[in-house]
Amino acid sequence: MGVIESSGQRFEDTALPFLDVVYDSALRLTGDPSAAQDLTQETFLRAFRSFSSFQQGSNCRAWLLRIAYNLFCTDYRRRRRLPELSGFGYADGADPLDELATLEPGPEEAALRLLDSEALHRALGRLPVEFRTAVTLVDIHGLTCGEAASVMGTPRGTVLSRLHRARLRLRKLLVPELDPEGAPVAREQRLDADEL
Repeated sequence: MGVIESSGQRFEDTALPFLDVVYDSALRLTGDPSAAQDLTQETFLRAFRSFSSFQQGSNCRAWLLRIAYNLFCTDYRRRRRLPELSGFGYADGADPLDELATLEPGPEEAALRLLDSEALHRALGRLPVEFRTAVTLVDIHGLTCGEAASVMGTPRGTVLSRLHRARLRLRKLLVPELDPEGAPVAREQRLDADEL
């Protein structure tokens, strides 16, 4: 009984601190809070079952994200359809994109950042899943390109290429969102997704 308890405690100490990271990544992949919760639960169940194969001292966050990504891809292949994005709500109200801000904004800056964050969420939702995954892992969760490549099961160069192409598409989608004066541009003037 002591071995099982120590293994369970080791799993809790090592893996559970990354619960929010896995959920955020799952939410970005699925676009649905309920599906993200299911994916997160299944990820941690699989991780617990195979925790004996986890090499102590290696990157547990990347290991968990790899499991989540594999589960998502398996489900995606099984259903053979793109995920329907229904928004990017977070249960605790926290948004990992807010972590990218470095200074506390004033009221005007806070309003602009809120508009920017909403525009970024819309733009991320319009990216193909491979691009969205690369941006989420590297730019939002802070994994290195090598770690993201391990999670995605692709070569590092593929991750770099997807990041580059995703950032170009994001730029095309986001730059038209605001005119030079900072006022939102009319919806008709925005770049159409078919042009990408």
